[in-house]
Amino acid sequence: MYIDKDSWGKYSINDLTERELFLLRESLRVYAQLNLGRIHPADNVAILSFDHQFNSITRYGKEGQQKMELPRR
Repeated sequence: MYIDKDSWGKYSINDLTERELFLLRESLRVYAQLNLGRIHPADNVAILSFDHQFNSITRYGKEGQQKMELPRR
């Protein structure tokens, strides 16, 4: 797994295994639960975006997989 920053300043996470994706999602879930009400709005958007992309990837499988991009801050 690696995190890439393109020439426009956008970050993306590439080459994640299914296990790494689940671990990252679980970590974000625990972080959100522990910091309920104290998450910065930009972080909230990034977490929701990741969760949506995660659900899309796991629902449609590898053939529908696209590069996951985190929103810019």
